[in-house]
Amino acid sequence: MSSPMPVQLPTGTNSLPPLGGRLFAAYRLIWWALIVVALATVIWSWTLPSLSVGIEVLRTTKSIILIAVSAILYRRRRREPVAAMLGLAFLLWTISSSADFAVASSLPAAIDRFRFLFFALALLLFPGAGWSPGWTHRIAWAIVATFLLGFAEASGLAPSRLFLPLAIGCVLAALATLTSRYRIANDVQKQQLKWVLLGLVCGISLILTARAGAALTRGMAVPIVGAILLEGVFQLGIVAIALGFLTSLLRYRLYDAEAAISRSAVYAALTLALVGTFAASEALIELIGQHLFGMAIGNISGAVAAAVAAMMLTPLHGRISSWAEQRFQHDLAVLKSELPDLLAVLSASASIKRLAASVLPRIELAVHASRLALLVDGKLAGACGISCPSARRLLRDWKPLEDSQPLLRDDADAFPLQVALRCPLGRTRAWLLLGPRPDGSFYGRDDLEALQEIVPPLQRSLLLVAEREAALRKERARQLSLDREVALLKSRLDRLECRDAAVA
Repeated sequence: MSSPMPVQLPTGTNSLPPLGGRLFAAYRLIWWALIVVALATVIWSWTLPSLSVGIEVLRTTKSIILIAVSAILYRRRRREPVAAMLGLAFLLWTISSSADFAVASSLPAAIDRFRFLFFALALLLFPGAGWSPGWTHRIAWAIVATFLLGFAEASGLAPSRLFLPLAIGCVLAALATLTSRYRIANDVQKQQLKWVLLGLVCGISLILTARAGAALTRGMAVPIVGAILLEGVFQLGIVAIALGFLTSLLRYRLYDAEAAISRSAVYAALTLALVGTFAASEALIELIGQHLFGMAIGNISGAVAAAVAAMMLTPLHGRISSWAEQRFQHDLAVLKSELPDLLAVLSASASIKRLAASVLPRIELAVHASRLALLVDGKLAGACGISCPSARRLLRDWKPLEDSQPLLRDDADAFPLQVALRCPLGRTRAWLLLGPRPDGSFYGRDDLEALQEIVPPLQRSLLLVAEREAALRKERARQLSLDREVALLKSRLDRLECRDAAVA
């Protein structure tokens, strides 16, 4: 399949224009200067004697990823204001986060203030550089004022310590504009916002976890493994934020956001549930065992608690996965649970065209297909997302693939996914053809699994409806034949009666 064209979002009148002229030239100059400094910082960090090899490897890996993300944005979205601000923010983040976040330093702090300015403004204006809702301007001025205060603090010009709480407030206000903008966004923008929110939630959670761990262990003799773990969590949080923005701005595989959010929620909830189960079981077993068996129970309470947590793994995973699917992939869950019942009702009395008109929109909504077509016995039964004449033109040169699998991937741009619907004897009676998703990408694993699940009831319903319509056609044809024979006999009788009357 050919590479998808990027989705172009409309730019409103209340949006920042694309970069051009002297502003674009200044951005290019600053970007190249920062990337040179970022690369030099990465090389210089290896000369610091106080860092362990593991921590330095983690920071270098994070720096390479951030530099790569900034380079991709510069290459693919260089004239978009939001992408430009994010590219600069990631380079500044590479420079400032190369130093230990638990150690205060004026130069990294001053650089970090510029990073905050670009990142907060990009977050405020994401995704289309638009000033909506109306109070976005006030937040932008608050971000600039907070940046100036923070720069004064880092430079020693202001003795206050207000930058961090004010910066957190500005970021939270920018996140509030994202949620407000989500309600009025179109489908593509909603998918972009989902990727960004996923990256922000995961990244901020990891960064706060690392900072909390560093604060709790400050002044304590922390093993090198613990220090490396904290550093890895911190750097992973930065990478998660950067990759969330990159995926969103490139606008490719946007419609995998629900699956990614669902899996992230499952892993997070399952981890918390298992840790809580282990801790509660160990404490309870130790408390009860000490009264019954004495202090020796403490040696085996951990093993018993681990066994309890292992036994709870499968049921917890099933329940949490079901909850996450219902919460974050609601359309897919509804398709799998309600479509079989709908097909059972329709197969009793509906025609094939009515069945297609009822089923295709639900499949389109669940898997985000740009177009669908249903062929039954070589004839177009219905189409969705495209008019029937256009579907017939697209299917004029279409040839089905021969394979034993029900879901077949084709190289055609019009309908890259073919779902074979077979009768019990194995002969293919119908084809469900799906076009690419709106961003041009192919379907994810969850979408394919959902389609696999609805194939059997769809096959049964189509077979029943097709057989019933075929029987009705035969019955109508037999009735027409009988009507013609009766009419012929009646005409003959009329002629005979006329002749007898004439003779008499």
